[in-house]
Order: sequence, then C-alpha cells, then structure tokens
Amino acid sequence: MIAQTVQFTGISPETLYTAYLSSKEHSAMTAGSRPAFFFRPSIGEVAHGQEGDELRAFGFTGPDGQPQFSLHARILQLVPGKLIVLTWKTMVWNYALDPSEITDLDSTVVLTFKKNLAGAEIQLVQTNVPDYKVSVPETGEIGALSSIVNTRLLPALLGTDESVFSQR
Repeated sequence: MIAQTVQFTGISPETLYTAYLSSKEHSAMTAGSRPAFFFRPSIGEVAHGQEGDELRAFGFTGPDGQPQFSLHARILQLVPGKLIVLTWKTMVWNYALDPSEITDLDSTVVLTFKKNLAGAEIQLVQTNVPDYKVSVPETGEIGALSSIVNTRLLPALLGTDESVFSQR
C-alpha cells in the first residue's frame, strides 16, 4: 500500500476535485502538461470525468505516430468535492525485469480532498501495487515498482503544480 498527502495553499478542496476531473486542467497540472483526457465509452473524449469514464494521461506520440498514454484509469466512485476512487495502471507495470511477474490487475487509488489550515490537501491511498522490479527505459530507473510509483509517478498523479489553479 502507498499513502501520500500533498498540501496546497489558498485553494479549496472543491477546486482541486474539479480540476482533477477536468481533461484540460488535469493535463495542465500533471507531468509537464502532457496530454490527459477523460473518455466515455458511449461518446468518446469528454471535458469532465464522471463515474465509469476512463482517464488516459501522460500522453505521447508512439513509434507509429499515434497517441499513446502511459496511464489508464477508470473512475469507480465520485463523492462531489470530497472523494475520487479509481482503478489505476501505468505502462511501467509492463517493464518487469522478470516478465513472468507482470500482472494484469489494476491497483485501486482513493483520492480524498480535505480542507486544512493552509487551504486544502489531497490524501492518496493506493492498494494492489505490485512489488516486482522494473527497468524504466525512459529514465534508466531500476527498482521495485512500488518505490518508483511512490517517488516519481505519484507527485504527477496528484498534480503538484499549483500554478494551474491560479488561473481559475
């Protein structure tokens, strides 16, 4: 299990919650503004995520020239302004040093949005993160998947770039 809290100054929990579910704002606040969007199976790309929608994030152009996404998640539950529960899996899970360890199971991420003295915070709890060793070609990192997720990927997932919120 991974648990992490990120604090934001002068921002309400509702603003953070709304930004996380906005395709435009999600892109702006994560991983250097790499593309992210919500996808509704019956419609396609949508501006704001809702239960059942997929989040496709950390977009890049694949070798075939088509867009690809490092992160695929599905929204399982929403409590407006307070809670987002989703499945979550990145392509890094496929970089196991021992390919027989690769799992097709997603992790579960629970994001809780709370008011605090400074403004707001997002508490993240992620379960079912495999602990096998991976080698990430883009960064050269080698280590337990749960350590790489905790130190490198989660700050991007939580949207630690507060400058995006000053635009509201």
